[in-house]
Amino acid sequence: MPITQQQINKAEVNQNSAAFDSNPQVRLIAGPGTGKSSVIEKRILWLLQNGTLPSNIFAISFTRASSQDLMKRVKKYCEDHGRPEGRNVSITTLHSLALRTLSMAGLLTYPGTPSILDDWELKNIIDSEFSVHSGYTSGNPINGYPPRRCEDIRRDFEAFCGTGQWNPVNFIPPTPPISPQERQNYQTFHLSRTKIYSCLLPGEIVQKCLEYMRANTLHPENLLNIHYLIVDEYQDLNPLDIEFIDRLTQNGVNTFVAGDDDQSIYSFRFASPSGIQLYHQRFAGASDHSLHDCFRCTPFISNSARTLINHYGGQHRIPKNISSLYENSVPPVNGTVYLWHF
Repeated sequence: MPITQQQINKAEVNQNSAAFDSNPQVRLIAGPGTGKSSVIEKRILWLLQNGTLPSNIFAISFTRASSQDLMKRVKKYCEDHGRPEGRNVSITTLHSLALRTLSMAGLLTYPGTPSILDDWELKNIIDSEFSVHSGYTSGNPINGYPPRRCEDIRRDFEAFCGTGQWNPVNFIPPTPPISPQERQNYQTFHLSRTKIYSCLLPGEIVQKCLEYMRANTLHPENLLNIHYLIVDEYQDLNPLDIEFIDRLTQNGVNTFVAGDDDQSIYSFRFASPSGIQLYHQRFAGASDHSLHDCFRCTPFISNSARTLINHYGGQHRIPKNISSLYENSVPPVNGTVYLWHF
């Protein structure tokens, strides 16, 4: 391995500084391959070593796959360091956490335990049945998929569930725009179908939690005994997800958020990198840490990416200077970048 132990030790100094920070609010900016997951592993172990019960530690990641991967890593890391109780730390998606909260509070009015609809179910069941219910026939079915207008109306409602407003800035409205009558028609259909099937849209569950939290009738931090919350891939949260986390923080939960605004790739799910970019405007006393030593990319690759991102960076982009550890490795490895034209 060309990366030397000395380089690894130097990079771990910054990682440990973030992992062992006792501030109630911590923001970690971690570029690709800089060790974000390692910091989360270390932080959970550190909390356990300092007397925190595993039942009081919660971690969330954006997708099921990423949360399951993080859970496996944390379990192994804690076991390897003599803390097998790390397997009892709750590591899920935000949607699962919100669903668990409503369930424990007895606020789920469904005939069975509700599930989160996936993309296949949305297109092949919900959109298809809405087509029959509404009579919308705009567009032609392709490969068995329902008419496009039904999907457009449903996506319009999903945008509202994720952002709390109609036609948010990162939503491309269809032509013609969704009318108030179409919205009302869909919501009537949606309410009846979700009751029959005991199911929810991905963004809808967080929205339902927030409705109760805003009314001061639901306190997830007390209900679940959340003392410490670790949020992975924070840049991929949408505005209502961010408000959910902010309210937990404001109610006394120690919060550690980690991510990279340059890696916010879920705009189609209404993700807002401003959440991590403007974190210190909402929590002025938060600690701030950055990881710059990249274990993954060689210099040619990291420099090319940095040049591209610096040129097209948004207004509130967080400045970074990612440094490839392969540049000064023994022997150095430069890597190769190919430019493809189509």
